[in-house]
Amino acid sequence: MENENNVELNEANENGSDMSTSDEISKMVEARVMEELSGIKEKLNSAYSARDEAVKKAVAYEEERKQLTIKQLEEEGKHKEAADIKLTELSARLNEREKQITELTRDSVVRDALRGLDFRNDTAADFAYRDVVSQLTQDENGQWVHRTGASIKDFVDSFRKDDDKEFLFRPKQSAGVGAQGVQTPTGGFDATKPLSEMTTDEIMAAAAAGHLGSNEKWI
Repeated sequence: MENENNVELNEANENGSDMSTSDEISKMVEARVMEELSGIKEKLNSAYSARDEAVKKAVAYEEERKQLTIKQLEEEGKHKEAADIKLTELSARLNEREKQITELTRDSVVRDALRGLDFRNDTAADFAYRDVVSQLTQDENGQWVHRTGASIKDFVDSFRKDDDKEFLFRPKQSAGVGAQGVQTPTGGFDATKPLSEMTTDEIMAAAAAGHLGSNEKWI
């Protein structure tokens, strides 16, 4: 009897050790992924800042050059030419303002269409918003639609049903007799594949889906 108890105790310790090792590996991988994502985000922010600063300087230089040209033309008595430059500049500014208003209208429609969806977190919601917007275009009437011609609402409906986008949303609750509880989406990765065989993209998808913090033994 004592020997049987010892065997059971040893098996329990071994199982506990395996789960502990799996959890530790999952935490290490998740920490590494977050570290890499943080580094990528920092580099992107730096690149965007440098780009914005370069654009700002270029715009300032172009504006200064344009004003000098206008001043020179006026001093030479070429008032029509100076007026034409001013008119062109005004037209460009009006077109830019109209573009901004149009994009704001588009963004409002997209966010309204996405509002009722149960995203996993704010990052997932932002990813979905950018993904949807990147696939929109204006039709002949100036209305924003999907590039296939589908309305924004219809496209968002199909977006929600896309299995590859499932990892962006909270797990669905199963109901009824014999339900297995929460069904965790596996969009973007194979839940049956060992962690050591996953690509970086698959690991990131698994992290987004919350699998790295689970007790699954991906080793």
